[in-house]
Amino acid sequence: MKTNHELMELTEAQEARLIFDAFDSEIAFKIGTALIEEAKKRNNKIAIDIFAFGRCLFHYSSNGNAPSNDLMIERKKKIAVYSGHSSLWAFYFLADLGMTMDEKWSLSPYEYVSVGGSLPIRLKNCDGAIGTITVSGFAHTMDHGIIIDVLEKDFKM
Repeated sequence: MKTNHELMELTEAQEARLIFDAFDSEIAFKIGTALIEEAKKRNNKIAIDIFAFGRCLFHYSSNGNAPSNDLMIERKKKIAVYSGHSSLWAFYFLADLGMTMDEKWSLSPYEYVSVGGSLPIRLKNCDGAIGTITVSGFAHTMDHGIIIDVLEKDFKM
C-alpha cells in the first residue's frame, strides 16, 4: 500500500503530464461532454464545472443530483486554486503532515475541502493554473480518477 507522500507524488506526476497546449470554451465543452459520457458508462450521477480565465466555461448536473454537489464543487475548486495542485493532492499533503486545512493554512472547512475532484488547468509555457476542472458525484478518489481517465484517454497531451 502506498503512503500519503507517495500518493501525493503520484498526483503531482499526473498534473505534470496533463498540461494543455491551448484551452478555450470548445475544449471545455468536449471535456465536459466526455466526462458526462464516462459517468454514464460507470452508471453514476455527476456534477461538472470547468472554470477558466475567470469564467465558467461548462457546468452540468445530472438528474437527481443534490444541491450539495454544486456546493462541494465550489469548495474543491477553492482548495485547488489555493494550493496550486489538485484537491486530491491537498488531501494527501495534509494527511502526510497530519494536519487539517485550518491548522496548515487557516482555511475554513465551510469554504474549502481537501478531497479529490478538482484538477488545475495548466497551459504549456504558462506559470500557474488558468482554471479548474471539477467533478462531484463519486467517492472522492473516483472523482479525481474520472478526470484523469478522460483526459488521458480522450485528450492527448
